[in-house]
Amino acid sequence: MNTIYTNARFYTMESRGDFYHACIVENGEIKALIRGDIPNYQGKKVDLNGACVLPGFIDTHTHSFEGGLYSKGVDCSNVESLEELFSLIRDAQPISDMIFAWNFDENSIAEKRFPTIKELDKVSLDLPLLLRRVDGHSCIINTKALHSIKWKYPISEPFTGLLRGDLNDNAAHWFHKNLSDESILDAYVAAQNIALKSGHTTVHTMIGDAQQDILHYPLMSQNLDNFIVEYILYPQSFSIEKAWEYDGFRIGGCILADGSFGSHTAALTAPYADMPGHYGTPYQTQEFWNKFVKEAHQREMQVGVHCIGDHAIKQLITAVEKAQKEKIGIYHQIIHCELVDDDMIERMARADVCAVMQPVFDRYWGGDDGFYAKVLGKERALSTNRLKSLYKAGVLVTGSSDWYITPIDALLGIDSALNMHNPDERLDIYEAVSLYTSNAMQITYTEYTVGTLCTQKQADFVCLDKDIFEAGNVKDVNIKAVFKKGVKVYGDT
Repeated sequence: MNTIYTNARFYTMESRGDFYHACIVENGEIKALIRGDIPNYQGKKVDLNGACVLPGFIDTHTHSFEGGLYSKGVDCSNVESLEELFSLIRDAQPISDMIFAWNFDENSIAEKRFPTIKELDKVSLDLPLLLRRVDGHSCIINTKALHSIKWKYPISEPFTGLLRGDLNDNAAHWFHKNLSDESILDAYVAAQNIALKSGHTTVHTMIGDAQQDILHYPLMSQNLDNFIVEYILYPQSFSIEKAWEYDGFRIGGCILADGSFGSHTAALTAPYADMPGHYGTPYQTQEFWNKFVKEAHQREMQVGVHCIGDHAIKQLITAVEKAQKEKIGIYHQIIHCELVDDDMIERMARADVCAVMQPVFDRYWGGDDGFYAKVLGKERALSTNRLKSLYKAGVLVTGSSDWYITPIDALLGIDSALNMHNPDERLDIYEAVSLYTSNAMQITYTEYTVGTLCTQKQADFVCLDKDIFEAGNVKDVNIKAVFKKGVKVYGDT
């Protein structure tokens, strides 16, 4: 049966200010959009009660598996002391006979330090325990985990329990790999339900150990039809052959060119302000990236690489420039793209490099007294998260959360893009919304199905209680309902 949705403003996001008053949906697709008077209609009618309707939000970079999994574990974001942390861990419910804790920030607790392995053993001795730092680039484990994990190379003594770099990844992926299939799929269901509440109908997610193993990618690809949210899967691996075998469209998403500012492993061209003489860590050579990107490009596979510091970003720009001599219409992705200068932005625009950005990073860590200023210095911190500069230069910029690192919340991301600490980098409201709709669709290979509201596209849309383009303050806007292929999957109309 056809359904007509009325009493709303349907913003198409195909151009500024373009909206309709009604939408007819047939078999999950938009059949027609109507301006002005609503014709006499014989099918089902749904009154949206004055809602502002946008295309369903698209988050172009998440770790949804971890986000869903960790949502069932111990959230340490509000912990104020080690004793409070230990109390939460004691009460934690095991998942596949393991303990997961996340969102820990040693700078936010009274002791200003990580717990030791001996302290963790006192609260969790019999089950492997993983405690992840808020940025995901460090973790702490207990003795049970230490003795259970097969390590890439020997752990140096004395061991405090703290792991960074390769060993951090080694530990985290051991935990993930030892989950049951049921626990894995349950994690994605939990992730889906969280995503729907924040208006997302399409979510890009990474699966793999960021080395050679694509982990549960085949399991998820076989179960995609069982989810409401449309998951866009990335084989998070350096194995082009495996990615080609199971996907054929893309590779990476969060394979690492460097680490993070928080762990002082982001690769910089000038030293850290709070660690003179230290430039961070480029994880691969220029020659490696040139070869990797070229091989994927020749197979017409989109590459997505985690790059935080300007040194790492320059490596990827150079590799893409070389590959793009063979123009085949692919947007390769620089994920995060946190520290760039004007020359780098111009090069990205010329090479059709897409910047997959997280506006909330600036909200959490920007400003004169923020974390960026502490580790980079105030002047260099102004060159972080340059949304407007990238947008104006013609770089395709898309919006994402990097969830589980920050919440999967497009409205929070939109509000953050409007209120960047550096006024020169603030987007206007249309640009900010486009990050999660019309811009996001351009890197998904789904531009004909989602991302804008027009005929023959999926009826994926989110209903807001206020007109986001007229509200003045996005914080006053709330999600009323979410529709996937014309079916209400969250909220009330």
